[in-house]
Amino acid sequence: METTGDRVLTGWAAECAEHALAQFPDFADPHAQAAIAAARAWASGSGTLDACRDAAVDAQFAARELAESGYHAHADAVRSAGNAAASADDAGLAEVAADYAVEALGRNSAMCELPANVGAERRWQWTRLPEPHRGSLFAEEPPEPGPSACAL
Repeated sequence: METTGDRVLTGWAAECAEHALAQFPDFADPHAQAAIAAARAWASGSGTLDACRDAAVDAQFAARELAESGYHAHADAVRSAGNAAASADDAGLAEVAADYAVEALGRNSAMCELPANVGAERRWQWTRLPEPHRGSLFAEEPPEPGPSACAL
């Protein structure tokens, strides 16, 4: 089976997933961590596609269980990790992983901070993506986000 993975994009997707999962420090998911580790290993040339595939499936099952239990934001972060690992097979899934990371952040934000948090995450993702790949995933450079609209 031929892969269309891209090691740079898979490494970036793993970074995006890890960044999203950092929102849930008290609820570390071993399947998400394994997916990130497998993606990073494949991106560095030391891991295998089979390890990525297995970790991706396990993370997706874990995400489904989280979503069924009502933990939708955390489920999206775990889905991000699963898609990061799966992107070793299909480079297009790296963008899906980044989108799930943004979705997790958005679901975990108050409405008054949503635009600022989502904008900051997209900006962070753009800055972490190596220059030659930016044009393939971003139509333009995301602007610096404005402040949140929350009143104290």
